[in-house]
Amino acid sequence: MDSEDKRILSLLQTEFPVVARPFDALAERLGTEPAALVAHVQRLAEDGIIRRIGPVFDSRRLGYTSTLAAARVPAERLAEVAECVNGLPGVTHNYERRGDYNLWFTLAAPSEKEIAETLDALGEETGIVFHSLPALALYKIRAVFGADDATSGGSLRSRCGLPAVASAKAGGPPRKESPPAELDHKQKQLVWAIQDGVEIEAEPFASVAERVGRPVEEVLAQIRAWTATGLVRRFGAVLAHRRVGYRANGMAVFNLPADCVDEAGRALAERPEITHCYHRPPIPDFPYTLYAMIHGQSEEAVRSLADRLAKKLNAPDHALLFSATEFKKSHMRYFESEDPS
Repeated sequence: MDSEDKRILSLLQTEFPVVARPFDALAERLGTEPAALVAHVQRLAEDGIIRRIGPVFDSRRLGYTSTLAAARVPAERLAEVAECVNGLPGVTHNYERRGDYNLWFTLAAPSEKEIAETLDALGEETGIVFHSLPALALYKIRAVFGADDATSGGSLRSRCGLPAVASAKAGGPPRKESPPAELDHKQKQLVWAIQDGVEIEAEPFASVAERVGRPVEEVLAQIRAWTATGLVRRFGAVLAHRRVGYRANGMAVFNLPADCVDEAGRALAERPEITHCYHRPPIPDFPYTLYAMIHGQSEEAVRSLADRLAKKLNAPDHALLFSATEFKKSHMRYFESEDPS
């Protein structure tokens, strides 16, 4: 990719305008013509760099609960068991990772009870024990690549061995999940209509409005309101990160004293290389409680950063699980039909 590609992708991920003609506004910022910009973005999508342009919803706000599941699977059965996992509704990401626990996947469902029942049934079907690791605290979800990667930080150190972070959120509590939103029938229809993304065209929201039978301005106002309240985490481009140079990703896990986890999580959330950061419960023979997804241009770069972070966190007991096989990667699809009740 050239510098213009990177500039366009940065804006599409973080500043996609929810207006009737978003590419007009973006073209003005980029100093180009709207039609040329639309064609350029269409090419990036055709090349597989852009997966979609649309909303990233907060699943809990839509009434869903989720977990990260892990299992030890014999190597000769890994593909077979992964295929069973891929067939489950609510599984969006499913990876082989290098380690004793070698199968990791995300699972969402309308309730914790359904998640437990799903994992129990999967265990009975495969003969494998699946462990649920729900998020006890969320510090960061922001899968944005190639944007401004400036970090903030100071030279002071806290009692847990962490650098002080010059940000208001560093001193606050971990993020608290908001209660589920009560959506009416029309709002659920709109979720259904936009969850797979919008068309890359001059007026991408016009076809959405036609599909749900509502004025364009009403659709735009609703999406903007959802974004303001956090029901939509962000509206923009979702990229194929490997296609933009982030060829390695590792799940770094740290075993920390309980009273240091929140402080460490907030500090890790400041790193641009980290897209996801959670506090999760330990599982048998895996005592780690702080999880951070690190992306980099190479495994060496990811490993180097993980080691440096472990030293800053004063966490000699840590591990790094690299992705080996991507069995599934998709976005969550909410409700069951285009006419959800």
